[in-house]
Amino acid sequence: MTGTKLTVAMSESDRTLRLLNGVKPLTGFELDVQQESIEEIFVKQISQASYDVSELSLASYLIAKGGGDTRLTAIPAFLSRSFRHNAIYVRSDSPYTHPSELKGKRFGFPEFQMTAAVWVRGMFRHEWGIANEEMEWFTFRPERVPVDIPATLTEGDIFEALAEGKVDAIMTARRPPAKLFPASGEGGVLRRLFPDVWNVEREYYGRTGIFPIMHLVSLKAETVEQFPELPKQLYELMREIKDEGIAGLLETIRNATSNPFVWESVEQSAKLMNGDMWPYGVSANWAQIETFITYLQEDGLLDRSFTPKPQEVFHSSVQNT
Repeated sequence: MTGTKLTVAMSESDRTLRLLNGVKPLTGFELDVQQESIEEIFVKQISQASYDVSELSLASYLIAKGGGDTRLTAIPAFLSRSFRHNAIYVRSDSPYTHPSELKGKRFGFPEFQMTAAVWVRGMFRHEWGIANEEMEWFTFRPERVPVDIPATLTEGDIFEALAEGKVDAIMTARRPPAKLFPASGEGGVLRRLFPDVWNVEREYYGRTGIFPIMHLVSLKAETVEQFPELPKQLYELMREIKDEGIAGLLETIRNATSNPFVWESVEQSAKLMNGDMWPYGVSANWAQIETFITYLQEDGLLDRSFTPKPQEVFHSSVQNT
């Protein structure tokens, strides 16, 4: 007997794969998994609420909520988190080695409202002492939620724009192509801004306790109205899958990845992060979500009069997670 069919759209990772391939079933439901790029998923979900369940940009979700959009709710399962210091690039012949040197320079993002860009601009202001108006911002694709932004929409490829000197630095979640940035991270046309970026990120975490959230799991509100048990059931299953994924990375009888030093890396992360290297739930994450909300407001992407509470962001059934 098959259950109710749900359309689901997520990127594949050790946090999602066993849900998407049916190894860990969502009891009572049959998943219709959509194969689309993460950018396509975000645009369709935020503009049309196209999926019963989908991965979604934290920024776009909060911006839509701030605008009064009630078509979606969410659970605190954070499918993407990333320090974005390593995602800031300059030309290899650039003199710059720290963001504080970029005041007044031309800086590019794929999109102004993307979550990673909001985190980076917040760090420019609060970590590196540069206000928004002291930079010249450029973007390279339309905004997925209509917003007024202080950036120039530019045609062409963001990596080529940096390589050709049209901008001085960029932040991009996607790694530059190998022809510009080799696998070693050295010897290409482009390089990372920070020379010792991995230790910079560890220092940032040790000082702030923030491992930046990028994506959460959204659910269509009308689907949840029909199946009110779904958000909590899905959250518990996804938390279990995430915990099993981390345990799998530590299994030494086989290497779950093609990285020969994965066990060293995972052990270092567990030590730095007191064992919980990828926390789910409201209580462990709300403080950094509040920080992110402040960054959105400072960017003018969220009305300063709208300071959402956890119950306005996440479904009522997962408030005590």
